[in-house]
Amino acid sequence: MKVYLDAVSTTSLDAEVGKTYKKLLDEYYCNSDALYDDGVAIYAMQEKSRSIIADTFGVKKDEIIFTSGASEANSLAIKGLCFRHPERKHLITSIYEHSSVYNSFRQLENEFGYEVTYIDPDKDGHISADMVKDALRSDTLLVSIMQVNNEIGAINDVESIAEVVKKHSGTYFHTDITQGVGKVDVDLKNVDMASFSAHKIHGLKGSGVLIKKEFVNLSPIISGGQQEYGIRGGTSNALSNIVLAKTLRIAMENKDKYHDDLVQLHDQLIDGLKDIARINYDKGLMTLVNISTPVQSEVMLNALNDKGIMISSKSTCGSRKNELNRTLNALGIDENYALRISFDYTNTREEIDYFLKTLKEILNKYA
Repeated sequence: MKVYLDAVSTTSLDAEVGKTYKKLLDEYYCNSDALYDDGVAIYAMQEKSRSIIADTFGVKKDEIIFTSGASEANSLAIKGLCFRHPERKHLITSIYEHSSVYNSFRQLENEFGYEVTYIDPDKDGHISADMVKDALRSDTLLVSIMQVNNEIGAINDVESIAEVVKKHSGTYFHTDITQGVGKVDVDLKNVDMASFSAHKIHGLKGSGVLIKKEFVNLSPIISGGQQEYGIRGGTSNALSNIVLAKTLRIAMENKDKYHDDLVQLHDQLIDGLKDIARINYDKGLMTLVNISTPVQSEVMLNALNDKGIMISSKSTCGSRKNELNRTLNALGIDENYALRISFDYTNTREEIDYFLKTLKEILNKYA
């Protein structure tokens, strides 16, 4: 039996999305910027997708920038803004951002002379509006705080943070909403930029969006032609951009459709874990639980893998690097014994039972 419990890392491709994409691949191969009929047709479909995505988030069509994913979108938002406004050198983020955000700030700090304030989460794993307010300065250019942490599932009130930033400064606010799309609602009224990836919501890898309000000016990170309003060069990945609208629609529909099923899976998982493991974090995203066991994570992951169970101990963006886990370290959790369990509507009660049974067997053997 194979059981996949690493949904915050990536998800399977939705069958309807895959079917549409394959059909497009067979019929449309022209460049979407070409002026002959087939190119114009692809361009029209891409722009329709852009409009649908914009409507979903309550923004304007030309505020949707297609990218290769959230990592590129995050880099474009952060570096693009800084390179466009080099006169303001102070930036604010949290210590537990996704590596694409954190390492963008580190690069700006180490190579371009920016000063970055890294905010630690509170004991409950949150970054609050007051924390951000206290860090704001007259020369602060950008604040970037994620909506949902990908290691523990802590949900930040980005609407309140954005409101404080706008009320008390002339600072731009960016948020990575990758782990929240299709799971947690978000109001982008005071948000200047937001990023997400398709593959976290059963879409295609290599597909994502930067939502950028029209008054935000960015320097391109990928220089090229007219594509994406001149902000993101290169021949458009038009077919992926087209099916992203369907991916997002299905994710939003499934948010309500499978809510009760996910509650049951969550409760089943917690009930089974409480007597055999320490639950490090279960205060945020319902579909993500961080635990610790007496067995080292590497041993546990290998033992579970031998039984067909796929989970992780940390973000897969850093899974092959032997570096400090910023999120767990900030909360005083020993990463050497931590495990991250994440699921979605494709999982079943039988799979959760099998995982719990197998985990208990491994603990009896090694602990």
